[in-house]
Amino acid sequence: MHIFWIAAVAGSVFFILRVAVSIVGGFDGDNTDELDATEGAFKLLSLNSITSFIAMFGWVGLACGYQFKLSLLTSVVIAIICGFIAMFITAWLFKLAMKLKSSGVVFDIKESVGQNAEVYVRIPLGGVGRVILSINGTKHEFDAITEDEISINSFERVVITHIIDSHTVAVCLFEKKGS
Repeated sequence: MHIFWIAAVAGSVFFILRVAVSIVGGFDGDNTDELDATEGAFKLLSLNSITSFIAMFGWVGLACGYQFKLSLLTSVVIAIICGFIAMFITAWLFKLAMKLKSSGVVFDIKESVGQNAEVYVRIPLGGVGRVILSINGTKHEFDAITEDEISINSFERVVITHIIDSHTVAVCLFEKKGS
């Protein structure tokens, strides 16, 4: 029965430490962990699923032996079956969690050239204002300067004509684009 105690305590402590560290945002495991797997992969043999197997094997073995007074052989067989079930469920849960993972929106400021935008902070002549535009359903804000020889008020529609730097664009009034 000592093997059940060792498995139960070691597996539980290691599993709790891995979960706590991953919540805090530290070490996320080695490259064989399911979080590093290709999307949609079902990894039954991962550090988390093996740890859950060991913990479940230990706790079920202890329950069978002490609580239900089953023989050692019966306790081992039931503990192994329950360990595999825990391993399978853990791998399945991490597969589901991987579906929540997003690479985020990749945006290149060059995509904004030629797009319509709206001024939301007035662009003074010779100064910098702010514009907002939507590309692929995502709103982006940029500092903006005017190419026109006038200041552009808030809520005016403009067209982005070119990029000044990584966060600044040049604009002209929407009506001027066709001229």
